[in-house]
Amino acid sequence: MASQFPVPKRLFSAFGNEQGSIFGRGGNAGFVSNTVEVKDLYETLRKFSKASPEFNKELRKVAYTIARDIEAKVRIEAGSVSRSAQALEVAKGLRASNERIPTIKLRGKESFVSRSRPNSKRKTKVTRADVFFGAEFGGGVRRSTLQFLRHRGQSGYFFWPTVRKRKNEIAKEYLDGIDRVVKELGL
Repeated sequence: MASQFPVPKRLFSAFGNEQGSIFGRGGNAGFVSNTVEVKDLYETLRKFSKASPEFNKELRKVAYTIARDIEAKVRIEAGSVSRSAQALEVAKGLRASNERIPTIKLRGKESFVSRSRPNSKRKTKVTRADVFFGAEFGGGVRRSTLQFLRHRGQSGYFFWPTVRKRKNEIAKEYLDGIDRVVKELGL
């Protein structure tokens, strides 16, 4: 039986034209080149969620599973970075979020644990959010960023390289998950 709603066309791109999260929507600090774009995704999700109240619940399970897998891969990649203590500590704060699309959030207000200069010896406490961008994209240009590896522009060291390596798998798993949920619910 054919669905009354069109399933989104499978368009994979790590270099989408929209700003956004892994699936290309919203204002996520302007990481335009780090998105996976799926054409007409949000319109399709909206139509399916109106058709069945269970759709969002089941889709959240699919997205959470994918996000947990990405989170684990990011932690492995963080361990492979040279001088990886910063990357590993930041990666400990990454958590998969229960959203309709695979989403990973940083628990940025947690204290950053530094062996060389612990928070107990600082006036201002350092959080994971304070260190994330330096650990991911590097620094070393300014005096205040000398503690980070060399600056890599938008390419990153552990989070975005992992997402880019797996972008086609992420999109395929997610779209297959949508297809599976649609079939299970008989939409």
